[in-house]
Amino acid sequence: MTDRQLEVSPLIIIDWGLLDYDSAFERQARLVQSRLEGDGVDLLALVEHPATVTLGRRATDADLHFPETLFAQRHVTLKKINRGGLATAHEPGQLVAYPIIALKKKDLRWFADRFLQVVIDLLADYGVRGERKEGEPGVWVSGKKICSFGIALKKWISSHGIALNVNNSLKTFNMIVPCGQPTEIMTSLSQECGHSVDMEELKERFVEHFCTVFAYTRQTTN
Repeated sequence: MTDRQLEVSPLIIIDWGLLDYDSAFERQARLVQSRLEGDGVDLLALVEHPATVTLGRRATDADLHFPETLFAQRHVTLKKINRGGLATAHEPGQLVAYPIIALKKKDLRWFADRFLQVVIDLLADYGVRGERKEGEPGVWVSGKKICSFGIALKKWISSHGIALNVNNSLKTFNMIVPCGQPTEIMTSLSQECGHSVDMEELKERFVEHFCTVFAYTRQTTN
């Protein structure tokens, strides 16, 4: 099956606003379970998180620059979770997107490549050239990482997703080894553009590209 042969289907778009990571994680788990039970439809959740560091299945204490106790002192939530990958950070001003969908092609590499293409297409709207690196999940701009990527699949139902640095400060990344790369330099769309980016407009553009790449028609809900 080629991308052109994908069946067009509805996609619920929901914006959770600024939401703590635990609440978002629990919502994802419920949505995945509902999908596995044959209820509901494909859904794309957009969210921003307070300062949070998440550790994927392969992460260890070596991925942290500080003891765990210091994270709480600095009001940074530290969570070990079930997605792939190592350590990454979330902050307000970062766009996080969680697709809870049944993959139209049962091919993890295809899904990852197309999802990252959505981000690259979005960056192009702002005159920024995004690039992938062979064997490394994410999107880079001139060698600096702008988007982290990590997903989980359960019977071909996806959860977790991407975290795109838009207007966030990037300070939380200084507390970790981003994705296991000690020399990784992080950037944001606002840094690359030289000005703050309208988040609501960016979300709309992101949804448009996601629907185009994965053959969806959008629906919204509160």
